[in-house]
Amino acid sequence: MPYSPQEEANLLAVREGLENASKDFTKFFESTFAPDVKWTIAGHGPVARTYNGLKDLFDNAEEALFARFAEPLAISTEGVWADGDEVFARIKSSSKAIDGEPYRNEYMYIMKMQDNKVVSGIEWLDLNAYYEIIGRVKL
Repeated sequence: MPYSPQEEANLLAVREGLENASKDFTKFFESTFAPDVKWTIAGHGPVARTYNGLKDLFDNAEEALFARFAEPLAISTEGVWADGDEVFARIKSSSKAIDGEPYRNEYMYIMKMQDNKVVSGIEWLDLNAYYEIIGRVKL
């Protein structure tokens, strides 16, 4: 079944955002997420919760991770699909930590779109990889 015009527009916004962020994943959030996004990291532990806005997300989850990288977090998009006002994306990431060790993760995002921006969503990732680098690399 073909996508509706709105689904096509949402897919385009997400695909372009991911493509432009292939060498630096932070660019995806900056270009594609609404500043007041309501974003949930699924799972358990200190970062698994709902964040209210990009500032909350970056200050309390992403900044601790990105500070431990020697180079930007690169991504590859494994697939992007749409259903109504939601876009689903499967993403893989890789970087090198400041201690020289590799960092890799995989994500599944479900993003609710409005006016070509992500206004809310949920993310599944390997939180063990996140917590491991946070614990291993001291700043």
